[in-house]
Amino acid sequence: MTDPRITTREIPGQLVAATRFSGRWTTRAFEVRSTALGRAVAAAGFQPAGAVRYARFDPPWKPWFLRRNEVALPVAE
Repeated sequence: MTDPRITTREIPGQLVAATRFSGRWTTRAFEVRSTALGRAVAAAGFQPAGAVRYARFDPPWKPWFLRRNEVALPVAE
C-alpha cells in the first residue's frame, strides 16, 4: 500500500555534524539546537557547507518522551 502524502528523496553522501535530542519536535527546539550545533561546529574548526536540517524518527503515537530527533549541519571536508 502506498500513501501519496509520503515521498522519499535521495540526498548525496556528505559529511555532517549532528546532535540528537528526545521529546517533541517544535520550531523552538529546532532553533535552539541548530544554533548550538552551529556554534559547536565553528568551535571545532569546521566550516558549515549547507543548511541545517532535521530528522524525526518516530511515529506520532509514540510517547513524546521516547521520541528521537536530530538536527544535522553539513560541513566542509
